[in-house]
Amino acid sequence: MEAVELARKLQEEATCSICLDYFTDPVMTACGHNFCRACIQLSWEKARGKKGRRKRKGSFPCPECREMSPQRNLLPNRLLTKVAEMARQHPGLQKQDLCQEHHEPLKLFCQEDQSPICVVCRESREHRLHRVLPAEEAVQGYKLKLEEDMEYLREQITRTGNLQAREEQSLAEWQGKVKEQRERIVLEFEKMNLYLVEEEQRLLQALEREEEEIASRLRESVACLDRQGHSLELLLLQLEERSTQGPLQMLQDMKEPLSRKNNVSVQCPEVAPPTRPRTVCRVPGQIEVLRGFLGKWAPRAGTSDPESLGDAPLYPLVLEATSGEGASALPGDGHWLFTAPS
Repeated sequence: MEAVELARKLQEEATCSICLDYFTDPVMTACGHNFCRACIQLSWEKARGKKGRRKRKGSFPCPECREMSPQRNLLPNRLLTKVAEMARQHPGLQKQDLCQEHHEPLKLFCQEDQSPICVVCRESREHRLHRVLPAEEAVQGYKLKLEEDMEYLREQITRTGNLQAREEQSLAEWQGKVKEQRERIVLEFEKMNLYLVEEEQRLLQALEREEEEIASRLRESVACLDRQGHSLELLLLQLEERSTQGPLQMLQDMKEPLSRKNNVSVQCPEVAPPTRPRTVCRVPGQIEVLRGFLGKWAPRAGTSDPESLGDAPLYPLVLEATSGEGASALPGDGHWLFTAPS
């Protein structure tokens, strides 16, 4: 507090009583008071035409003490010039520390308007009925709120990162399932005759479209979460920067950062990847082909033991008969061994 009071005194000593700003080209009158050269000359120019105000020709009253001072006796005050320059450069004496309307220190904080005010503003009609706190007390309260908001944002960033990682894992799993399904389709069609090549390509293209559809949605979800994470990090950095500012700088326009935090809402992904691709190997005429193969050999009654086939070469076949004709024609789990037709 002693340093703050010393800074205030420095500010008072470096301020012109006419323009209420830091001295510019300060001069001293015969009575010992200091003013900006332009300010005192303008003041005396206004008093020049008033009758009965001058006791001696060429002399004018001092704006501070009203003592008559010869205009030609204005002396430059180089020391005060340096003091004013020091006050301008002092980090604790910037213009935002003063009320722009009354040029008084901003020592109070209006809770309704969420902004710092001076003691003159406190007595004005605009703030008279408002709840007001000392600036130091308001700083402590809002600093705690900013810390809570920063902690909330850190939690949301962590949550966003976890969601993003989960979506990336879903994308990898989905692409792995698609790869397995692609390999299965290729394998199934390799077992068929050449006339099925056209159907093979159709199914592969359908699977690729399905893959791109789901994968693009998952990528969009990952990108959205990445943008959301960056936005949260940017807001966190802004709040961290504000929390490290000086008390009065931190209290400037508190509505905006607080409202931005209150509007933060992590958007969870809406994409729910299917457990498996919709595209399955349903080859037209596959059941009829199987029936033709079954006519070439007959397993022992009541069994599908491959040993009953003798020395005939065996080939694996996997069919998916889900409904309709053919579903009842497949015994067991649909996994059969068959011989190539002669």
